[in-house]
Amino acid sequence: MPAFYCWETVFNPDTASVALLDSMNCNTLYIKILDIGKNASSGIIEPYARLELRDSSLWRSREVIPCVFITNEVFDAISLEKNEWLAVKIASVARDFAPFQEFQVDCDWTAGTRQSYFLFLKNLRKKLPEHTILSATIRLHQYKFPQKTGVPPVNRGMLMCYNTGDVDEESKRNSIFHPEDCRKYLEGAPKQYALPLDLALPLFSWAQVFREGELWKIIPGPLPMAEIRSGGKYREHPSLDPFPAQLWEVQEGTFLGGHYLRPGDRLRVSAVSAKLLMESARLARQLDLAEDARLAFFHLGIANKEHFSAQQLDQVCKIVRN
Repeated sequence: MPAFYCWETVFNPDTASVALLDSMNCNTLYIKILDIGKNASSGIIEPYARLELRDSSLWRSREVIPCVFITNEVFDAISLEKNEWLAVKIASVARDFAPFQEFQVDCDWTAGTRQSYFLFLKNLRKKLPEHTILSATIRLHQYKFPQKTGVPPVNRGMLMCYNTGDVDEESKRNSIFHPEDCRKYLEGAPKQYALPLDLALPLFSWAQVFREGELWKIIPGPLPMAEIRSGGKYREHPSLDPFPAQLWEVQEGTFLGGHYLRPGDRLRVSAVSAKLLMESARLARQLDLAEDARLAFFHLGIANKEHFSAQQLDQVCKIVRN
C-alpha cells in the first residue's frame, strides 16, 4: 500500500499534493515532527526544528505516523542519564501529536553508536503509549551488514533504498540512486532480515557544490535546470553513464538556492527520473520485504514539483508487488 513522507518543517500540503494522495488512494503519511542534533560549539543535544502544523484536516483524515530525525552524533559518547532524558523529551513531544498507532525514528547509526542508539530505542518504547508500534529507518549498509551494525530493537524497519552514492565524492555517478551501487548492497546480503520491512523510494533531487575540491554545500531541489542549461553561467561536463549525475562548472558568479556560487565551483546534480525510479522498483523486488509492506515515497512536498504523476507512482507500486 502506498505512503508518503512529509519532511517539511511546516505541514500545510497544497491542493496538488492532496490531489495526488487522493488519486493514489493513499491514506498513510509519515510526518516528521522533530529534528534532534548536537550543537557544534556547545555539544548540547537539542532540537533544531519542530513541526508547525498549519493544516490539521489532512492530519485527521489519514493515518499519520509521527517521525523524529536524530543525527548519529547525538549518540556518540552520550551518558546513560542523557539517553533516558532524550527518550522522555521525545515521548513528551509525541504526545502533542497523538493519537497514533506507530512512531518512527530516523537515525543513520553506526557500529560505534549502535549500543547507545539501541538503548535509546528501548527507553523510548517504554515512554510511548502502550501498544505503539515502534519503527526505525534502515539504510542499505545496515541491511547488508546486520552482524556489524546490529538490528534495532523495534517492531518494524523502513528500508531506505536510496542515497547509494558517496556524497563527498566529485563523481559522475548519481548519488541519490544508481542501480550498480544498489546491487552491491544486495549481493551478499542476508536472505532474511530480522525485522518486517517496509520500503522507501526517492523522488527528490539535489546539487552537491564542490569548492576547491571539497564538498561545500548541498542544495536541495527542485533545481532550475532550464536556467542552468541556458543561462550561460554554467558549463556542463557530459557523462556517458546511463544513470549519471550532471556535472557543471560555474563560469560566472551566480546564486542557486539562496547560495552564492563563484567561478570555479563545480556542481554534481543528482536527480531521480521516472526511468530511474522504475529501475529502483525492479531492484527492490529482490529485497526481503514484509508481506504487508508499505511503499513510501520521499517525499510528498516535492512529488509534483519533480513531475511525478499518480499513474507513474502507481506503476512503481505494481512493479514492487509483482
